Amino acid sequence: MNGSVDERRSSEPEDAHRGWVAPTPSDAEEAAIDRAMAAAERAVAEGSATDDQRARVGRMGQARTHEQRRAAFRQGD
Repeated sequence: MNGSVDERRSSEPEDAHRGWVAPTPSDAEEAAIDRAMAAAERAVAEGSATDDQRARVGRMGQARTHEQRRAAFRQGD
């Protein structure tokens, strides 16, 4: 059992650790995508999402990092 925590942590993405903050969008386009991602997730939670929003949020569910989530969301563009 000794060392298993360190081994597990080394295989996780860095944003899986408590206290880690997602990077700030680097430009206006990334900021717009992040807002659209948040809006789509809210719409899904509220039950008012379009088919496109549901599909994008579904793809995002497979991602582990914020950058992967953003890329998955953009696949529908």
